[in-house]
Amino acid sequence: MAPKKKVEGDAGKGEKLFKSLCTVCHSMSAHGTGPNLKGAYGAAPASKEGFAYSSALQAVSGKKWSDGTLDKYLKSPADYAPGNAMAFAGIANAKERADVVAYLKKNA
Repeated sequence: MAPKKKVEGDAGKGEKLFKSLCTVCHSMSAHGTGPNLKGAYGAAPASKEGFAYSSALQAVSGKKWSDGTLDKYLKSPADYAPGNAMAFAGIANAKERADVVAYLKKNA
């Protein structure tokens, strides 16, 4: 079996997806229902000052948000961090996840 090919993301498309899927709870400037995501890429989960994270997300805080961890989380937040407070089913499409990750990386 051939290794899985990495899906490349497009930050411009990711910005549009972020605006349509994520801004109901997140922004790049201030905490809202969810934490501000400016600089999230490369940081540890549950590490933004001034936001009260669920214990489920705090439990994965020893990791860093990377292409791989964000892809898994955005595919199914409930599977990545069972019991987390994010009321979002996930993004099934791998290309769309890669696009959102590219946008988050651009705003790291």
